[in-house]
Order: sequence, then structure tokens, then C-alpha cells
Amino acid sequence: MKKSPSVASPETVQRALPQQERAARTVDLILSVTAQLLEEAGFEKLSTNAICERAGLTPPALYRYFPNKYAVLKALGERLMASQNAALVGWFSADFTPQTFRESLAQMLLEQHRITQAQAGGGWIMRSLHSSPFLMDVRLRSNLQVVDGLLEWLVQINPQLDVEAARLKVRIAVEAGYAVIEWLSDEPEANAQAVCDETATMLAGWLSPLLG
Repeated sequence: MKKSPSVASPETVQRALPQQERAARTVDLILSVTAQLLEEAGFEKLSTNAICERAGLTPPALYRYFPNKYAVLKALGERLMASQNAALVGWFSADFTPQTFRESLAQMLLEQHRITQAQAGGGWIMRSLHSSPFLMDVRLRSNLQVVDGLLEWLVQINPQLDVEAARLKVRIAVEAGYAVIEWLSDEPEANAQAVCDETATMLAGWLSPLLG
């Protein structure tokens, strides 16, 4: 079987971090406009030319900070993941018992969904992080941070926990939760509360043995 030719990975690193307020405003404008375009037309029709036209920028002004649309999407993805993970920090420190664990999981999942929906283009950002091989590392790194945070919390309430044995169960739970949030973005007519409740029941049964 003839192998398909390999595709060179595009540069996805932001070229310059804004050092002045004007530069910061330009980067925020680029990200805001890109999110709007994603909301309107999706990933496939997104281009640096479209971003420049909507933002009123010349291509060199955009390329000073971002080499291509993938780099812009990566920055958007990192912002969205950071917002989601910041909400989880509060959840890890919440004072709930094993008896209220399922309800707390349901509320946490619903909050993650709300954060995604509140971000312009949030659904498309989630899809791009899942489907593009050039952007997957943003999602994977974020999910691993969540795994580490959840394991740290579990050790606090269950000092006898076998962390290495628990890591796989926690990783599966995190990936499942992320998949549900992505599904709700793809299917906005779904009953988010019901979906989160059912998912929480499943995850609580999966994770409860780790609570000690």
C-alpha cells in the first residue's frame, strides 16, 4: 500500500508576546475577531486574510504575532482551557462529602459547559483542539493538568490512595467529561442539565471507590 506523503506541521507558536498596551490590544483584537469568524463560518473557512479584513489589520501586523491561523487557534484554545481549569481549581477545594459527590460532579460539568458556551466560537475551538493534529497538544496538556489536580485532591481526602493505580481511572474520567462537553457544543439542542446529571452518575460510580 502506497503511503500518503507526510504533511509538514505548521508553526503554532505565538511569535511575539505583547509588551505594551497597544500590542496587547492588537492581540486581543485578533483573538476576538477569530472567535467571531469561527462562530459565523467555522474552522474550514477561517483564514488569516479573513482575520485581517475583519480586524482592519494588514497581514504583516498579524504575522508579527501569529504565523498562521493555527497559531491563533492555539492561543484561543489555551485561553479556553485556562478558563475551564480555573473553575476546576475551585471545585477541587469545595467542601463536599462522598454522599454529595455525584451532585457536585453534575454541577461542575454544567459549569464547564457554560464556560465553553460563553466563549465566542467556543464549540469550534473545542472541535479544532480535538480534530487538528497540530492543536491536540493543547487539549492533552490541559487534561493532564486536570488529572494531576484531581489526583492531588483525592490524596488529601484519601491518604492511602494508590496514586499510580488511580491515575488511569482518573484519566478516563477526565477524557469522558471532556467528550461530553464537546458533544454538548456540537448538539446545542440537547438538554445540558440532563446530560450532565447522567454523566455525573456514571463518573461518580467510576470514581467513588477512590474516595476511601
